[in-house]
Amino acid sequence: MQRLFIALALVLTGVGAQGQSVGLVLSGGGATGMAHIGVMQALEENGIPIDCIAGSSMGALIGALYASGWSPWEIDSLFRTELFRTMAEGGIEPKYNYYFKQDHPDASLISLRFDLDTILQYSLPTNLRSPVLLDYEQMLGFGPASAASGYNMDSLFVPFRCVASDLTAQKSAVFRTGDLAQAVRASMSYPFYFKPIRVDGHLMMDGGLYNNFPSDVMYEDFFPDVIVGSNVSGNSPPPNEDDLLSQLRAMMQEPTTFSVICENGVIIEPRTNVSLFDFSDPGRAIEDGYRTAMARMPELLAQVQERVPRPVVDQRRRAFRAKFPPITFGSVTVEGLRRSATRYVERTIEQAGIPLTPEHLKSTYFRLFADHNIAHLYPSASYRPERRDYHLNLMVKTEKDLEVRFGGMFSSRPINTGMAALRYKLFGIASAHLEALTYFGKFYTAGQVKIRADLSTRAPIYLEPVFGIHRWDHFSGFSSFFDEVKPGFVVMRETWGGLNAGMGMGNKGLLRFDAKVAETKDSYYQTDDFTGLDTSDVTYFRQITRGLLLVRNSLNRKQHPNAGEALSVSLRVVGGDEKTVPGSTQTGIEGPYYKEPHEWFEARVKLDQYVLPRGIFKFGVLAEGVYSTMPMFQNYTASIIRSPAFQPTPESRTYFMEQFRAPKYLAGGLRTIIAVARNKFDLRLEAYVFQPYEPIVRGEGNSGTTAPAFTERYYIGSGSLIYQSPIGPVWFNMSYFDQEPEPWAWSLNFGYILFNQKAQE
Repeated sequence: MQRLFIALALVLTGVGAQGQSVGLVLSGGGATGMAHIGVMQALEENGIPIDCIAGSSMGALIGALYASGWSPWEIDSLFRTELFRTMAEGGIEPKYNYYFKQDHPDASLISLRFDLDTILQYSLPTNLRSPVLLDYEQMLGFGPASAASGYNMDSLFVPFRCVASDLTAQKSAVFRTGDLAQAVRASMSYPFYFKPIRVDGHLMMDGGLYNNFPSDVMYEDFFPDVIVGSNVSGNSPPPNEDDLLSQLRAMMQEPTTFSVICENGVIIEPRTNVSLFDFSDPGRAIEDGYRTAMARMPELLAQVQERVPRPVVDQRRRAFRAKFPPITFGSVTVEGLRRSATRYVERTIEQAGIPLTPEHLKSTYFRLFADHNIAHLYPSASYRPERRDYHLNLMVKTEKDLEVRFGGMFSSRPINTGMAALRYKLFGIASAHLEALTYFGKFYTAGQVKIRADLSTRAPIYLEPVFGIHRWDHFSGFSSFFDEVKPGFVVMRETWGGLNAGMGMGNKGLLRFDAKVAETKDSYYQTDDFTGLDTSDVTYFRQITRGLLLVRNSLNRKQHPNAGEALSVSLRVVGGDEKTVPGSTQTGIEGPYYKEPHEWFEARVKLDQYVLPRGIFKFGVLAEGVYSTMPMFQNYTASIIRSPAFQPTPESRTYFMEQFRAPKYLAGGLRTIIAVARNKFDLRLEAYVFQPYEPIVRGEGNSGTTAPAFTERYYIGSGSLIYQSPIGPVWFNMSYFDQEPEPWAWSLNFGYILFNQKAQE
């Protein structure tokens, strides 16, 4: 009886009206499943109708697109877009990476998350890729088709069946009604790649686990005259004792019979060199599918007597898509959070306005996803015919209470530094977190405690009280770990507390105000000819500083970027009192020296930009200008320490180089980057020039004075071979620093050369 009703429905919708129906079965197979598109192109080119479809995993996605009224050539074009590749790889479009939500960059390499009530039961992540963009785009892409069909998959452009795996019931699940986007997403949740979802309380995963070639579903639900199968998969080999993934597949995956059930059937089995998760070259897989289908075309044409010209099929598509109600959200429901956190999310969404267009929702949606307290979002759209709009249901999953991060810098030079951070999430009427972060090593030691609260205001605003301490020990020389290291010749300590208040300026912009109280203690010698018996000069500077920073940042990495740009403009006022205590290398001065007040203004502009984001060759430019009215401190070295520094490379930040410090300067340089192996390896060549306006020079009695304008100029060169490992960068560097006693320096490094925020940053 069920088959009779389905057959009647096929006739009434114009499917199989010529008396012979053709069903298409699409297997799973990850990226290799893109060959199905070529198969469908060959079928339509030769007038072979596709009257109904059943698919699993990637076959479910491609089948659902066809059933939603997409032609094989439109699907082909979609799969070649940068948007699709970003979705498949679990990324986010660059313009929706919100800079103002990002923390001050730190040297973390590994991050672990725990819930306090189960802190001893750390759970492994269930997915390697984020499905957030995929979920959003599928909601928008399949929502109108679901609405036009009345959420009945028999009423789509062609009837469709989507097969997923119900882990709760441990059996295959077939979707015949409901939200098409949800059904496809359930079928695509490949283990450890995309996070599984719940449907009606049941946890759903990749359809290929229990039924990777649903010809039985096709036969039982539609009973077509001819079944055409496109199969790019096969059963996994037996598990191996040394291969954990093969063991997991054997436990979860049931063998599939890759055959058609009906008497009149043809299986097309494209073979392609595309790997399971490689979506970088859809054209190759699509061409393989087309070529294989064309080779079987004589057999297909013999089986299928009736022909349907492409113009007729296209006309049906246009008629079906004309029924799509446009997406506008008239109401929103948030699920999965406590009441106060729910209100925070609702207020954030309400700022975009109701009714809510997809364009306004997308910006708000990814702003929420960028929040540190939100782990996952899943949107679904339900059409309301009486109101001619959609209701948005947003399922939100919070991050675990506690986050622990580890990292640092490990180098052949004596600058090795460890890093550890602890963050506790506080999610209520504001999205907040409390964090403690420390660095430890001979070269750099630091501690920082801060609280950040993001407010659900129309213009995104955060408040961040911070307390921090630092210590830099610039020991002598460009030595490697094979060389003897002298006692430190410049040791800088800083203690400060204050408030950062920031406001988002678009997706990539930040306007930040800060006010801080700080004390620095700088210990140094007035000559390079000192011993461990000498006492250093010490300069104390107690200060109050206020600053305003406007920055736009789209760089793709926190260190060694090769795409994007960063433009920053900062203004700062500093006022404070100096106390200098001379040491044994200072002559002509006895007793402490006091100077109050020191007051100055500083303006800084910096542009860091990369061009040609695609391809092997990339080029970058760095330009920086500083204007400061900073007065001289008691002596030359104290003045140099307090002066702004030009540090264009990670290596340059680990040296104290007097010649690259000045109150006023212009500096810049060029970068050539050769990126190979899909951006995993970079050969990076850099050259910079530093032009101080009136450089500080050593005067009589070690005093600081200025030289005539533009009388000095210095250069930096750098060459690095960088491997971007899954944990962090590994690189070999050779640097040239002009006017250093040993200008050439090399190093082999792993990790990040990054520091906590300073008082005057």
